[in-house]
Amino acid sequence: MKRIYIAVLSFVLLLVLTICDREEVSSTAMPEITIHMDGKVIQSQTLSREVGIELDDESALFQAQMKDSAASIPYVKLGETIHIDFDDKAPDTYEVKDYILDDEGRLKYDERMAKPLNIEFADRKATFKLESNLAAFLSSNSKDYEPGATIRGFHLTGKWADQTKDILFVVRTDAK
Repeated sequence: MKRIYIAVLSFVLLLVLTICDREEVSSTAMPEITIHMDGKVIQSQTLSREVGIELDDESALFQAQMKDSAASIPYVKLGETIHIDFDDKAPDTYEVKDYILDDEGRLKYDERMAKPLNIEFADRKATFKLESNLAAFLSSNSKDYEPGATIRGFHLTGKWADQTKDILFVVRTDAK
């Protein structure tokens, strides 16, 4: 219970610092990012931080996002392409991780089960095809294998010059 309070407090503190940081660095504003699939926008959460500062708890961020958008988590069929559009410029470097989440947005499996993804960049656009995640097959609950029952959280970390931006989004899909 104490860990949840610390995670929520850390998230709120990170949010406050992010808002304050945005006001100070208006001259180096980070690009807007849109995530979509077949013309439908996928709601995302974006956090800015300084290079070298690490996130403490991704699970708390996914939980907060799912709480805000639980009714609107889009279904994406395996094999479909997800598009990430950067309005201004693509990141200099990036990393994308794919997590299996429970219904509350918590990581269903240990951080070590996060699957790194390769995405293709062309100008200011990135794409990746949604493939199955092997961790989705670890569940012993038969309901997890029903259509649309797998909740996946994606965390894209992009680095531009002296800033790092974390983009998180959640989709529903099938285990297989």
